[in-house]
Amino acid sequence: MEATHFEHRLGNLTWTDAIRAMEERRLVIVPTGAVEAHGPHLPLDADTHQAETIALLLAERIGALVAPPVVYGYSATFASFAGTISLSAETYQQVVVEVCESLVGAGFKRILLLNGNRPNGTANDVAARRVSDAHADDGDLLVAAVSYWEPGASAIHELRRSAVGGMGHGGEFETSVQLALRPELVHLERLEGVRPPLVGWDLVAPGTPVRSYGAHPHPEDGHPSIFGDPSVASKEAGERFLRVVVDALVEAVTDIHGSYAERG
Repeated sequence: MEATHFEHRLGNLTWTDAIRAMEERRLVIVPTGAVEAHGPHLPLDADTHQAETIALLLAERIGALVAPPVVYGYSATFASFAGTISLSAETYQQVVVEVCESLVGAGFKRILLLNGNRPNGTANDVAARRVSDAHADDGDLLVAAVSYWEPGASAIHELRRSAVGGMGHGGEFETSVQLALRPELVHLERLEGVRPPLVGWDLVAPGTPVRSYGAHPHPEDGHPSIFGDPSVASKEAGERFLRVVVDALVEAVTDIHGSYAERG
């Protein structure tokens, strides 16, 4: 991955290279992830890894740059599970705002927050709006925010094998993607006897726009830190999901910047 996407990583550039990229008006993608429990079978950094990997695949297609990811997210839901590292919602949002402000201060005019952890999503929306509002007189600035699964949600839903609710957290989608990307870190054998609950906030299934939040899961209650169904996951499904995700993001980002260019 590093060798293939070397030229798309902002962190691999010198500051003089960054000036050139700024002058070329290149989009900077900021992946936002988390370090949190994803069941007994997936690595803690799954959200960050997925967001950064998809950002790099997207960048390769559209000629963008990818900033080093925001690796820690708002992960209070899984705070009781060993290994989870969570920022408060306020701190997380402020970190994202200041990352964006640094990019804007360096002259970059196009920023995309690409989220990989569901609870980060609303904070990213507000962070993008805060940065945009702070530079409201700059008609050349565009800050956008999206969770990577959103543009291709309908197409992914059509490909699924799990019942609705099976693509929440550590379920069919994430397990399949990790099997496609890092199979050596996926431990399907540890799911024997595990019966995780399905969820009403399935990432890609059509549903009510009303969001509700309840009690957090706890390992002492036997909760596996999974919401969904990883039992039907496969490497092949993960490869299909990734293609759909990246194709949909390419279309969405192209539409955004096409409209933006027409305004300019």
